[in-house]
Amino acid sequence: MPFEDEVSEAMHRTGEPFTTDHRALLAGGLRRGRARVLRRRAGTAALAVLALTGSALLGAEYLGPRSAQEVADDSGRPSPGVTRSGEGDPRRVDPDRNMDVSADQMVRILEGALPKGRMTGQRGTSNPGDPDGVADASLVYDDGFGEALVRVSYRRVDPDDPAARKQVVCPAKPAPPVTSCDDAPFPFGVATFRSTEGRGLTQSRTVGLTPEGYLVELVTYNGLPEKGRVTRARPPFTEGQTSNLMIVLGMSMTKYGIANPDAFTRDLHISGSLAVHDRIRRLAPKGLSPRGGGGEGATGYMTAYDVKNKTMSFMRATLTPKGATGDGEPRWTETLPDGTRIATSERPAQGKGVTEWRVDALRPNGLRVTITSYNAEYPHKDANRTTPPATLEQLKTVALDPSWPSLM
Repeated sequence: MPFEDEVSEAMHRTGEPFTTDHRALLAGGLRRGRARVLRRRAGTAALAVLALTGSALLGAEYLGPRSAQEVADDSGRPSPGVTRSGEGDPRRVDPDRNMDVSADQMVRILEGALPKGRMTGQRGTSNPGDPDGVADASLVYDDGFGEALVRVSYRRVDPDDPAARKQVVCPAKPAPPVTSCDDAPFPFGVATFRSTEGRGLTQSRTVGLTPEGYLVELVTYNGLPEKGRVTRARPPFTEGQTSNLMIVLGMSMTKYGIANPDAFTRDLHISGSLAVHDRIRRLAPKGLSPRGGGGEGATGYMTAYDVKNKTMSFMRATLTPKGATGDGEPRWTETLPDGTRIATSERPAQGKGVTEWRVDALRPNGLRVTITSYNAEYPHKDANRTTPPATLEQLKTVALDPSWPSLM
């Protein structure tokens, strides 16, 4: 076989998809499983990088050196990986700053994250290593209530960079065309901006900053902006669905700059990430009908409809195991016969007129269960009733349920 063909075949084999032991990677829930996932993938990613580097070196040796001008595009600008001096950009080989994802992978990531529905008009753009570039994908999504354009994009950033953090913080006063902005409940920085674009079109843009160093942007419309056509009353996803989508999209790219193979081989709506959410839905006090929610790892929340008063409210559960950092030590006011300590509190929340009722239960084994309830659909929205629908005694019953330790 000619040498060129051998090089081509080797590079092709290196780039083929690979699979993992999904249950082993994701066991124990997302919070505990993430550390194991990263450790297991480190060896695989290192081997992949070595293999790709070796193939690239063989190709460079065979083809000979190329100047910056020789690899410039039609505009005369050097390619992203070459500086004007001809020296390689060191960020291209830095796994914390690099990204290498194909257009097809981007489309598959977006398709795999969305809820079931009809998907057409898929488009994607690749990023073969440009540390300043963006990779994105878009499609037309129809859940039965009308077509809507959905787009996602990824860009590598330093998660500690103040400029990056500013992207996921709502301004004090939104500037037109932005009509509103919410800092949604989420395990890392995220903000949702809603804006009007005329002719009845509205846009919902959610930006999330992941600990792995990605700025993820999810944009949805209530129609097809390229055609100027409105097809539905509002963009397709609720706040809870958007939070879950951002979790899955954040998981779909690894810290090494490559796509997570699990995004193509299994459903990333893993049960561990929503276990607390599922449990609090089952433990909802009488009279509250769960309508939505989400969560990740040790946190879960739900929106619930008060059947009697016909209002929506928000309830959240957080599990803090022994030794983990919590949100401060509550003032314990009661100790049960089995040694469980109880604390209750009432305090203002973010939204106008919103009150937070909270119960903490610290078990003898060190597990703390925190249950909070609000008199609004979300803590940052305005109050829709005088007090939260569940009483402190009802919240205490939820916090003391014996099933919580089984999730940790």
